Amino acid sequence: MIDITKAVTVFIGRRGEHHFRNLEFDVSSLLDGTYPGAALSAICKRPDSTAYPVVTNYADGILTWSPSATDTEIVGVGQLEIRVTYGDVVGKSVRILTIVEEALVDGIVDPPEPPAQEWLNRVLSALAELDINQIDNLLNLIYNLLNNNYNLLNTTHSQIEDMRDTLYLRTGIILNHLHPIETATAPDMVSRRGAITFTSINSGNNVVLGTVTYTFVTSLGSPTANNVHVLIQDSLRNTVKKLAEAVRGIQDAANIAYGSGTAPNPTSTAYWTSRIFSIGEVTIPAGESLFLLERAENVTTPLTLTSTATATINAFTRASFLRYVLSGNSAGVRGHLQTLLPIGSAVIGGQGGLLYPTAYDCHLITLCRQSDTSEKELDLYISNDEVNFTRISRSTPIGDDTSNPGLHTHIQMRQGRVPSGYGLYIRMGSDSTSANAYCDLKFTYHLYPANLATANI
Repeated sequence: MIDITKAVTVFIGRRGEHHFRNLEFDVSSLLDGTYPGAALSAICKRPDSTAYPVVTNYADGILTWSPSATDTEIVGVGQLEIRVTYGDVVGKSVRILTIVEEALVDGIVDPPEPPAQEWLNRVLSALAELDINQIDNLLNLIYNLLNNNYNLLNTTHSQIEDMRDTLYLRTGIILNHLHPIETATAPDMVSRRGAITFTSINSGNNVVLGTVTYTFVTSLGSPTANNVHVLIQDSLRNTVKKLAEAVRGIQDAANIAYGSGTAPNPTSTAYWTSRIFSIGEVTIPAGESLFLLERAENVTTPLTLTSTATATINAFTRASFLRYVLSGNSAGVRGHLQTLLPIGSAVIGGQGGLLYPTAYDCHLITLCRQSDTSEKELDLYISNDEVNFTRISRSTPIGDDTSNPGLHTHIQMRQGRVPSGYGLYIRMGSDSTSANAYCDLKFTYHLYPANLATANI
């Protein structure tokens, strides 16, 4: 669903596509009841500056546009504007940037015409005056010249194609920075979060999450509705990882068997982490843990989280910040690595939608409060296995002469790209030696569209 109250960028198809995609626009902001019976229309401006109305359908506050071959004829960046008219009254949405990408052309090109007969006759006459050795040398020379030209043209063509693809990709990335597909802040108070850290798991142990029971087994069976079997793996870590996949509804017939209504869990998503993380002021120690995030937003009904395995449970709660405690701090020395966003937990559309893990940028840090006014520094790391870590930001200063939670201090980051399938981690240090000093932080990041998620630029 596309929100027309904000500047957005929309991919409408590849060149020549015809009614292949349906784009839905929320036009409730234009139809607010002030002008009953008002008419809706959409104006498309193609990359070649040709502007014209397009055919749309409207129902229940949603305007649907299915781009035709006319709309996708020209490759590049165009615009779309939605209008509402009521008599002499005209209202307009924000301009929506539209992108059409390249595709193979339709049709077959006729081969070039053969050389003129007169020219061919002159060539044959000239060849007739040469002896066989001269003809052979001349033909070899012509062949080598043509072959060299062919190789040069082929190389040039490949380089032009690569340059074109790179330009399209960079244009998409630039447009995404100007109009991100989605911006999010973690943690937030919209959805509750919880945690469970396992010490041991035996056959027959279970975890109850919402309405679904996950049972650990040594041999998969046929679970009934609202039940899932999770095969015990070769290590506690791998078993917990497999449980996280079962909660997310990952298909793995060799290790997970789902009962009806369980794939994915209807109330929560789960991500594995072995590092310290926090739920507000509560610090979850390092171990084999599930980071749990409620799918729904603004829900207050109780959400069940129990287990018969040997585990420590932190019930679902709302948290507007994460706390980093400088335990064992020595002046100027960095502390522990702590999880900010677990591996694969940043997805387009939020936890309530389909899970399409994507690349993202962490570009803003907000200091909510701190226990003292010591100078603190922050490093950011990424990892896709929590064994190997790559630092993407070093020694970002964090500090403010206040411990007032109502006074937020924003720290701008150089946008640090986090590839799809990686988690984000923090390590902090300060110039004090307090083992209890802490910072409460929030992280704002924006996501890349799915077609840019694997771009390594």
